[in-house]
Amino acid sequence: MKKEILNPALIRAVYNSYRNQRRILNELNSKLSHASSEDEWISVYKERSDTLKVAYNVNTETGALVNNVLFSDSKLTYDFAEAFYHEDSITNSDGEKDVFFSVKLLERLAGYYREKHDLLRLLPVLDKLGSMYISTVKLFYEENYLKGLGCFKEILEYKSNYNLIPDVSVRSIFFDAYYNLCCVLPIIDTKDTISASASLDYLLEVLTFYNSPLVQKIDSGVEDIRLCIQRIKENWLWIEYRIDSADLDTRMAFIKVAHDVYEESIHKTNHDLLKIPVSTILSYQHALILEGSTSYIDAVNYLTDFYYKKKAAEQPLSETQSLNLDDFYFETRIPITLIKWLDKIDILSDMCESMRKKLMDELNSYYISLSKNRIYSHIIFESVCDWCFFAIKYINGINEKENFLIDMLVNRQPQTFFDAYLTSDLAALITESLYMQKPVLLASVENYLKSYGRPAGRLDVIRFVRKCALFHDVGLNRISRIHGIQYRELNEDELTIIHKHTLLGASLFTGDLAIYHDPVIGHHKFYDQSDGYPEDIDMSNSPLRIVCDILAICDTLNSGTDYIGRCYKEPKDFSIILSELITLSGTRYNINIVNLFLDDMDLSCKVDSLVSNDRIKTYRDYHVRYFNKSTK
Repeated sequence: MKKEILNPALIRAVYNSYRNQRRILNELNSKLSHASSEDEWISVYKERSDTLKVAYNVNTETGALVNNVLFSDSKLTYDFAEAFYHEDSITNSDGEKDVFFSVKLLERLAGYYREKHDLLRLLPVLDKLGSMYISTVKLFYEENYLKGLGCFKEILEYKSNYNLIPDVSVRSIFFDAYYNLCCVLPIIDTKDTISASASLDYLLEVLTFYNSPLVQKIDSGVEDIRLCIQRIKENWLWIEYRIDSADLDTRMAFIKVAHDVYEESIHKTNHDLLKIPVSTILSYQHALILEGSTSYIDAVNYLTDFYYKKKAAEQPLSETQSLNLDDFYFETRIPITLIKWLDKIDILSDMCESMRKKLMDELNSYYISLSKNRIYSHIIFESVCDWCFFAIKYINGINEKENFLIDMLVNRQPQTFFDAYLTSDLAALITESLYMQKPVLLASVENYLKSYGRPAGRLDVIRFVRKCALFHDVGLNRISRIHGIQYRELNEDELTIIHKHTLLGASLFTGDLAIYHDPVIGHHKFYDQSDGYPEDIDMSNSPLRIVCDILAICDTLNSGTDYIGRCYKEPKDFSIILSELITLSGTRYNINIVNLFLDDMDLSCKVDSLVSNDRIKTYRDYHVRYFNKSTK
């Protein structure tokens, strides 16, 4: 493949190969979740691992060919541009998109078609590029928000050409741009987020544009265009969660649109409330609150009644079904909204607390039922993670919070699950050895636990270090769309986001969970603080610096010897990793911990066995003990 010269036919083959890889890996993921015996599970996991490695090697070779043409200084030819345009369109119809590669590709195509003044190609490219930019923003690459905004605004600059565009699907892109400006960008939290009032301006603008002679002359009777406008009106109500802080004009407009959409839904469903979309129900109740027709107490009572009636009418989940997004949004959005509205009620605090706990239990049970029925997707993973970050503040007691995070976050995220438990076992072995060889190094941890009123004996410290290890990479769960793409080399933008995972994880550990904050944020800092990330923190004076140092070495032992989970590098023997630890001790690694492996042969043997000889059986054991623990 390396000797071949890229051509349109080879571009097609490259994309077909990538799509086939995704199909095979999805099938293997499904087989893994349904494996009934240990032998079958291990066999499928090995097959999945081998497939990932082959895919990574193929994508490395083909990626070099593509990059030499796509991202070089030379100009694209028509044949190349059309081939990339066509194949990207097919790939982007898949549920899971390779977001950052698509951004790079679409940026190049936008430049090409802009230069050629080819609106029939440029408008779809800008539309997809804007959406890809916003996808990266949701992955905490906030720098791309204004780029996404710019794409949709650029599309609207070509509105005067509306009647010159023969294809209605291309003409509808103008309304898709308005949809993003009205409905999508205003509900993304960044420093540059479009305000609720600005979203109203775009709503009024698109309604004016739709009713203009320019549009009505050719599309007055076109159903697809009418549906675009209806979709914008309905989904503009997504700003519901920001409407309380909006200006008066925006709130009044929200009330009117909510009433209009609700009445239309009533008519469509023949007054069957259970068939009305959940977003319509929520926005209508909020509109009634804003206009003073109802109170938060009455709205909560109404919505609670609606929630349980609809749940009672639902069919139970089964392993044969895929994720139904309408049902998913109903099951997740209503409990969260009710919990938020309960915060607005100043009386009946005991009743509100009881309702809140019941709603939290309902949502936890729903997520567990998805896992039990082996219904997985990135939407579920990201939703569970967002739920944990939202719900943790409502849980009383540190033990309850810890158990909630372990059960709902650590034990429900396949991307980081195995690493969390392997790192936990490694950390426990090292801590035990420290107690035998150099217990004075753990005195600061003991004093730290005592300052929080927690027991600080040897077993207590080991348990604490174990939990630090379980929690240390939870920030990766917030960027699973990147962390899960390991069958091609990550680009610089993706690596920048990966480096944010310590900050993303640490943001969860505040209040009485702050006891875990330092190990979560500091486990990628060098021992001498000369390098690592985050760059602007220094762990030198942290009482838990020794825990950060333990986790740093555990991470290296885990990743360096991984022969089944990481396809992007060749695994090394434990002895080689140990020699690297020795070489970098005193700078990157704590020399006192590294020396444990030289002084404590029992530790070295146990670690070697854990990361090398029995690794895949260890993974299977974790899966049986923890991942499926609450689904049996």
